Amino acid sequence: MDFEKSQFHETYIRAAGAVAYVAVVDSKGDEGIGSCFHIGNGIFVTARHVVEGLTIKEVATTKSAYPKEQANSDAIAPRRLTIVEGPHFGPENIDVAVFRVDVGNTPLPAISVSQHTEYDLEEHDLVLADILILGYPPIPYTTIPVQVATLGQINAVVRVRHSPASHFIASTMARGGFSGGVALDRSGIALALVTESLGTDKSLVETGYNSLLSITPAVDLAAEKYGFSLSYGVPGRYSETLVAMRFSKHETTSLSSYVYDAHIYVMDDNRDVFVEMACNDDGVLQAALDAFAAIVSPRVHKRETGLVWFTPADNPAPAKLIAAADSARAQFLASRYLEVATEHSNWQLDTWRGD
Repeated sequence: MDFEKSQFHETYIRAAGAVAYVAVVDSKGDEGIGSCFHIGNGIFVTARHVVEGLTIKEVATTKSAYPKEQANSDAIAPRRLTIVEGPHFGPENIDVAVFRVDVGNTPLPAISVSQHTEYDLEEHDLVLADILILGYPPIPYTTIPVQVATLGQINAVVRVRHSPASHFIASTMARGGFSGGVALDRSGIALALVTESLGTDKSLVETGYNSLLSITPAVDLAAEKYGFSLSYGVPGRYSETLVAMRFSKHETTSLSSYVYDAHIYVMDDNRDVFVEMACNDDGVLQAALDAFAAIVSPRVHKRETGLVWFTPADNPAPAKLIAAADSARAQFLASRYLEVATEHSNWQLDTWRGD
């Protein structure tokens, strides 16, 4: 029968077979369930609290998988999966974990992940973006784990007290079991994973705000533990940004988490290098420029109030550029600016062939 379909329906069909449930047992023998999703090479992402300190009883998909681009291609049946590595965790204050399963000879679709970083997010980014969330919140009276799909929007992008990573507040209801599930944009790109319900200590899960952890820490952790690559075989993201930092004064951060007062940006594509620094206090900017110049001599191409744009006078190694940027960073911190976002790329360190 030809039913009316959501604009997300094709995205849902392609992604559903890459999302699995995680059945766990605690030390008392009580069972629980969470969600996880495959990002490639047998690597699954989930929320840290879903698996930490628990025995993983089973990981399995429940939807047919379509490894080709077309959702009407030959389907691969749901299956149970065996963990061969992990789970691995990052910093304690980031609710993310990764593990690897044995995919065997049967293809398993992978969900593409966003390349955005903390540095990329600005004041209005992603707000009101439509999203599809997939996971396994328990449905009473059902006999097996059932994958649930729900549509919503990102209502706010926030920083929380207990984690350095950005979180997205979703319009969908928070439910236990969704934790570790994936939040996709309309093209099927993973923007975030479900981690928690933000509410008061005595609030029911369903009455809190549904909080999604930005996918960035998951990409970083998968790259660290498994060499996961988004492009060009480079672990993590391929970016021409060698190092970038954003800073804000306390007066700004007390009003907005994504409005910035200063930044350092160093671009290195293994051929050309340029550096941009900006600050709303020109005296602080000059001090930062002088600190950078003490390590790497600049050839200034543009200097105006609050902004400087330059290239190195010679051919410095990436490590030297990073040291110069760190020296400039120290000037901002000494002037009581807060470092609120960073981005790093390390492939340049491995490929540099300079003097």
